[in-house]
Amino acid sequence: FLPQTAQVAGQQGAYAARILDRGYDLTQTPPMLPRIDINNQASSDVFNDPLMTRWLEVRGLEIAPGFGFLNLGLLAYLGGGEALSQVELGEVPVFSYTGSVAFMLWRSVYLVKQVATRNRILVTFDWIKSALFGRDITRL
Repeated sequence: FLPQTAQVAGQQGAYAARILDRGYDLTQTPPMLPRIDINNQASSDVFNDPLMTRWLEVRGLEIAPGFGFLNLGLLAYLGGGEALSQVELGEVPVFSYTGSVAFMLWRSVYLVKQVATRNRILVTFDWIKSALFGRDITRL
């Protein structure tokens, strides 16, 4: 069984996007590449890319590979500038930290995972503002 984490969901989403992008026929189990009719290449299927299909055939990927989860470890924010980190590559532990070092790693990963540069800047300024002036408690 897979852990119910965002890391698994993100990898599953990337896998699903890759399968759809490569044009596998999802009506079959397991998903397979569609058969290309050489006589009728002007198919009405706008999602069928003959070059991509041929490239996947050359690589031996006529049948879609199954999903495989790669465990990259875990990060947990504990509060008060403390965190836990356990970085792994599959089943191989790379390193583990606790305390302020893990907190800085957690913040670094959090910033990198922000999609837009604008969000990275806003989050960084929010952290600076909270460090200088504390949390806003007027809404309690």
